[in-house]
Amino acid sequence: MMNSTYTIVLLLYFFLVLWLLLFVGFMIVYSNRKKKAVSFVSDNSDKAIVHLYCSKTKINGRNLADFNPITGENLEKVVALVPGRYTIEGVYKTTETRLNKTINIKSENISMDLDLEAGNTYSIAMHLYSPEERQEYENDKTDEVVLSVPLTIVVGSDFIKAYIICYKEK
Repeated sequence: MMNSTYTIVLLLYFFLVLWLLLFVGFMIVYSNRKKKAVSFVSDNSDKAIVHLYCSKTKINGRNLADFNPITGENLEKVVALVPGRYTIEGVYKTTETRLNKTINIKSENISMDLDLEAGNTYSIAMHLYSPEERQEYENDKTDEVVLSVPLTIVVGSDFIKAYIICYKEK
């Protein structure tokens, strides 16, 4: 009896120490990612910073890797682009929960043309609400909408509306 109690206590300590080490490790990784993002923005203040929440991304027909992206705080890809007009394409994904059922939503390859200005930060992602609905919900505290591409996605018998929206931070 004493031996099994001792084993259980040792296992609990082991898992506690393991959890603590992993927690500290992930906090360090997150802190480094955040510092890198801040440094990236300040080093590229003369460019447009674009947060891309998509996969299979191409900019002006070139692979995203050609633009030396970094990974942002939310695991998005972040690039710095000289001001100008760009064609950005990618596959956008999001999830929605309806009646305790998770629905994964994925777009086809979407292409859009954007004029990007130096010193501004842009975010391109799929949203389940229109820019107007988000603005009303957030009491006019949303960023400026640069472009909105409405999508109609049919999943089974559910009709889901989604939007690819490019916001420019205010």
